Amino acid sequence: MKDYVQAIRPQNSMLTALALALPVILVRNTLDLYILGLLFEGFLLNSAASIHNNICDFDYDQKVKYTSDRVVGTKISMGKAKALWGAIQIGSIVLGLLYVQLNLWGILALAFTIGIVAIYNIMGKTHFIWGICISLGIGSLVWLGAILAGGVSNIDMFIILYLAFQSGFMQNLEGGLKDVQTDVSNMAASLGVRVKNDKMKISGAFWAVTYGTKTVQSLLLFYIMYVTIGLLHPVAVVILLITVLSYFVIYHMLAMKKFNRKSIIQHFGYNEALTWIMLPLFLAPFLQWWIVIFVAFLPLVFYVIYNRTVHGQALVPDI
Repeated sequence: MKDYVQAIRPQNSMLTALALALPVILVRNTLDLYILGLLFEGFLLNSAASIHNNICDFDYDQKVKYTSDRVVGTKISMGKAKALWGAIQIGSIVLGLLYVQLNLWGILALAFTIGIVAIYNIMGKTHFIWGICISLGIGSLVWLGAILAGGVSNIDMFIILYLAFQSGFMQNLEGGLKDVQTDVSNMAASLGVRVKNDKMKISGAFWAVTYGTKTVQSLLLFYIMYVTIGLLHPVAVVILLITVLSYFVIYHMLAMKKFNRKSIIQHFGYNEALTWIMLPLFLAPFLQWWIVIFVAFLPLVFYVIYNRTVHGQALVPDI
């Protein structure tokens, strides 16, 4: 059972689940069975995409040293893995269609989400440009949630852009850095990051793109606060402090001289946690306090429990 759980890599599934559910949570300002079902739909979509990624990346995964062995194609036969992927994918489609019913835009958003992520799984290791598929996929999930909530609001549009930047940053820059030793097609390698005899050299181009991307995302967040709650709101002040802390984490990661995949994963785990928590903090003036706490800590608690149970380490997933 542990092998099958590991095969679907659910450590980040609550981020996907909340991306889908957030627009509805904003409208309903509660947690009911309808929203819990959406969270489960997000979990299914994430699980199907993850095991499909494991299937597509089998040859590449044999060359990479992970925190634990890959189970797809080894402990779990490729045939059983494909059957599990098919079952979970069908389940996600059926549940998704029950939610969207005959809403053509909803059907399009659901199909686009599944299709764009599948394209990344198939093409992702050929060129880093395919990493944009992950950003488009997370954005379309929020779009689907907004359709179910009755329409795309300005805050929904912000969430789409914010999470698209976050997933792109994680996939292409942080993910590229952790795999730069083995994957010469990723963005970090293409921007000149090099590893030789375990010594890592961060290029000026990678440094500039990393800070540039993060700056754009930060400006997006502060702009939406400016036009909604104001920059002098206590929430905005707290977010500013967390933003500064997240930049410090990125600086420490880029200052590494020795390639240490585990340490890189830990650092971008800290940055992703800080980046995520700023979103529910911004939403605090619009939601009940207990819902804000739920949204803020669900991904982190789930992430820690999964990693601690399956891999024995709280902050170093098998990625």
